[in-house]
Amino acid sequence: MKRVLQITLLATTLSLVPLQAAIADDIKKSIESSAKKAPYATIYRDNLYEPLWLTNNGLNNLGKELIDQIKNDKTLTPDLPYYKLYKRVKKALKKGAYSAQLDLLISRLYFAYMENLIKGSIDWNSFDAEIAKLRKKYDYSVAWEHYAPPFSAKKILQIAQLNGSFQNAFEKVEPRKFRYKELKKYLEKYIAIANSGGWKRVYPKTTIRVGDSHPAIPAIRKRLKLVGDLNGCSTPMDSTVYDSCMAKAIKRFKLRHGIKASSVIGKKIRRELKRPVSYYIQKMRLNLDRIKWSNRKESRVRIHLNIPAFRLYLYDGKQLVTTMRVVTGKPDHPTPVFSDVMTSIVVNPYWRIPESIVKKEMLKHLIKNPHYYDRQHKYLYKGWGPNAQRVDPATVNWRKYLNNKKHIPYHFMQEPSNKNALGKIKFLFPNKYSVYIHDTPSKKLFFRETRAFSHGCMRIQKPRELLEALALYNSNINVDKMMKKLATNKNTSLGLRRKIPIDITYFTSFVDDYGNLHFRPDVYGYDRLQLKSLKRATPATPKKSTTKHKTKKKKKKDKVSQKKNTTHKKTATKSTAKKKTVTKTHKSTPQPKKPKSAYEVIEIGY
Repeated sequence: MKRVLQITLLATTLSLVPLQAAIADDIKKSIESSAKKAPYATIYRDNLYEPLWLTNNGLNNLGKELIDQIKNDKTLTPDLPYYKLYKRVKKALKKGAYSAQLDLLISRLYFAYMENLIKGSIDWNSFDAEIAKLRKKYDYSVAWEHYAPPFSAKKILQIAQLNGSFQNAFEKVEPRKFRYKELKKYLEKYIAIANSGGWKRVYPKTTIRVGDSHPAIPAIRKRLKLVGDLNGCSTPMDSTVYDSCMAKAIKRFKLRHGIKASSVIGKKIRRELKRPVSYYIQKMRLNLDRIKWSNRKESRVRIHLNIPAFRLYLYDGKQLVTTMRVVTGKPDHPTPVFSDVMTSIVVNPYWRIPESIVKKEMLKHLIKNPHYYDRQHKYLYKGWGPNAQRVDPATVNWRKYLNNKKHIPYHFMQEPSNKNALGKIKFLFPNKYSVYIHDTPSKKLFFRETRAFSHGCMRIQKPRELLEALALYNSNINVDKMMKKLATNKNTSLGLRRKIPIDITYFTSFVDDYGNLHFRPDVYGYDRLQLKSLKRATPATPKKSTTKHKTKKKKKKDKVSQKKNTTHKKTATKSTAKKKTVTKTHKSTPQPKKPKSAYEVIEIGY
């Protein structure tokens, strides 16, 4: 019996060796001739050029896990860098063409997929170069600090080889911060909408109010239903009347896009209704990639400030302690994107005015009237310290500093008062950009939709509320005493016993604390710059000449005009015919959870 078993094992081994040896030889030749620097080259060498993914019978366990992972990835679309590789691998496997070239192709697929999963598609070197141009252009601290993800596709594969399995490695590399998974779920939903035909882009040129009848209403209603804003309405989907139930959905839609809540379908919401589903898919992908390169401080108590949302959030674990509106830097003085730690609070602060502001904004007034800024309590000093000598601005020749790079050897400082540009409180986290969070006397700006008005620092709507919230975690903050000091103009500094991590981010698409998906305008143009840098394949669509494009555009315009001239009755009939399709789409698309109350949507949304 023992003899029979030995003969059987020997026969099996001999039948396998020639094929495996041939593949290993081909792999070695291929790597040594053209793929010496490939990320998988050393792994093959360490493996004596044996196949990493294939056996004589097809895929091994690692190969099956990889193909199943990509197959079940609902975010897979033709514009991704590994899409064509995946299709080629699937085609070869279907044919049963097991060879060295197929094994190498699967290795290329693994690294393309895993690198995308870990790092995303933004070319940060290219983006950094664009940031450098902006810094030179604006002569200001334009910055976006990014932090490489702590994972290696190569190491993951080496560990998987030892274990014979990836052991949920694909899931482990995905971020667990800034609601990455929730945003990815919405991306999957929008891709499903796109695969079902998307939504009809509508172009109403007139303002629509509740009670009005308009042929675009059925298409808008369908759009609201698809994205989860329209719920519980009994009005027929093909109705052209803009009713009160639909008005609630419009308000919700507006809040999710950073627009003031009202029932009027005006210019701003009409601009959003023109956008195709692909626009939002692209925006979500971009922000998922940003999360991968972010550096959120892993602390129970932390502050998150999102620039495009113009909002600050203070968290205790997963619990939102407080949130408030923020005014950030202007597009030519952008607030930098970075992470730091809040260390102290200053009550009744002095404002040390940067030389750049003196040159760009104050010189023109000082030349005409050297004492122009006295009424604002902005005085000139030689030096910054408490014993700095005060200088009469009338003794300085301000003209010689106009339109040149000459250094001004004096400093303007605004004394503490209700008119101080920093307000009554500032929150410090010392950084190389010299930015911080502070109060402001300009309260009206908090009621604007777009709140990019500062020189880079962040003005907050409720500084006293933030002070009280920080006191919950810092026993040395006596709120009553601090409030009494705020009634005076006496400058006081206080160090925080518990330092609070702060992340200043740039997310133009995100999921809020109640599970609502949001989109925001690209206030600094960073979306555009990063999309320009993307390492993605271009979808295979035939290029068309400019003349043809113009003709097509004209035809499209004519079609829109024709549709507008059609009768109300005809539109209603068409909408009724499409009613079944609308219902079917709604059933196949999962709706997001309803928020706890309208207040929560408003507070987070705008």
